[in-house]
Amino acid sequence: MLKKIQTLLLPLALACSFSTPAIESGHRLPDLGTVAAGSLTIEKEKAIGRVIRRQLRATSPVISDPLLDNYINELGNRLVSKAPDVRYPFDFYLIRNPSINAFATFGGVVALHTQTLLSAETESELASVIGHEIAHVTQRHIARTIEENQRNAPLNIATLLGAILIAMADPSAGAAAITTAQASSQQMALNYNRQNEKEADRIGLRIMLDAGFDPRGARDFFVRLAEQSRYSTKLPAMLYSHPLPESRVSDIRARIDGMPARNLSPSKNFRLAQTRVAVMYTRTPDYHIQYYSARLQQNNQQDNPYYQYALALAYMQDEKYEQASPLIETLLARESDNLFYLDLYTDISIGLKNFSSVFDRLQNNLALRPNHPVLLLNYANALIKANKADKAVELLKDFIILHPEHYLAWQLMSDAYKQLGDRAMYHQSQAELYALVLAYPKAIDELHTAFNYIDSESDTDKKRISARIKQLRSEQESLKRL
Repeated sequence: MLKKIQTLLLPLALACSFSTPAIESGHRLPDLGTVAAGSLTIEKEKAIGRVIRRQLRATSPVISDPLLDNYINELGNRLVSKAPDVRYPFDFYLIRNPSINAFATFGGVVALHTQTLLSAETESELASVIGHEIAHVTQRHIARTIEENQRNAPLNIATLLGAILIAMADPSAGAAAITTAQASSQQMALNYNRQNEKEADRIGLRIMLDAGFDPRGARDFFVRLAEQSRYSTKLPAMLYSHPLPESRVSDIRARIDGMPARNLSPSKNFRLAQTRVAVMYTRTPDYHIQYYSARLQQNNQQDNPYYQYALALAYMQDEKYEQASPLIETLLARESDNLFYLDLYTDISIGLKNFSSVFDRLQNNLALRPNHPVLLLNYANALIKANKADKAVELLKDFIILHPEHYLAWQLMSDAYKQLGDRAMYHQSQAELYALVLAYPKAIDELHTAFNYIDSESDTDKKRISARIKQLRSEQESLKRL
């Protein structure tokens, strides 16, 4: 992964997490609602989804890690390919949070807390959570809830959305919002129809089954949640936005009864993604160095690739590149095209300023997988670190055409233009970064600054910047009308 990973924490605007209001235990699997076709059309859902994607970046500790993005989106889209009634592309996110939780919302946005990934024991268990959330989106449960409550209470859509989304965003924030909201909004935020939950369980199970996963994963995950919550303090069942884990376990058990078990081989990418989250986003590098060093010294574990990867990652995090280098070389000798290993090799090589070797490796792999996000972004990052920002710009221009809302790509582009001393393009890149988190006034200010650095004879560039300013103002007005 690029070492410059950032988590974005700007003021809350429209966070959309999914959880129970029981905050302390954090062991209840979140579920989401959907939307209906009257008050909220499919097109409006898409528009709200676009806004929520940007608000997630601005308001939640979204992990911007090309490797984890790639893993969770490949897994998610494998499931989406088997889902019924898919109306738009899905995007999957990981949010750094120590509670077991997940959520889905308008426009195909699905997010998982990192602890959900860490708590799953198999990829099928993780797939069961994602499949459930996909079902909430395809069945439009949020919209149906909003429509039903609009029929029963004279509240506008904005108020209803606010009540739902704040309640879903963060258990503690949700509990506070629910306490202070109007009575009808409270009831709507809490009353995720339990029938919707059963429907999401049923459809989610079918999705994961059709995608080739073991149906026992759904049962096993909920059994553990029920066990973990057994001795914790619980709020009354009516305050939960979805059925309690215990009630869902028996229902899921009944559903998979008679289904053939699938004894799948362990997923290497699943284990590596878990390892990466554990080392990068929990505890300190020193802790992981001691822990995995001890593990590797145990009998028959000296060649364990997950422990070797974890230790190399911890050394890299602690900037002990010399110790990390032989570990990653050993792993690449076994599997030269593994993205997790190539990503870590890039960071270690940058730390050692060994640029020529990392360029060779990444170029060879890009020849086989052109424009792969993990490879290309690592290559661009290495080029910038090696003071070859001009080459990085050329790479990133093509990538951004294909991925115009890729935050990390714009961040690297901004760094490259800064290194080149191109003030006009630097401020334009900064403007795009602000626009991606809905900070339209700052984005427009950056474009005005960029305008001042344009050569007086560059009429085309000035017109382009002026047009972009008008476009951002239009987007800002459209946001107000949602």
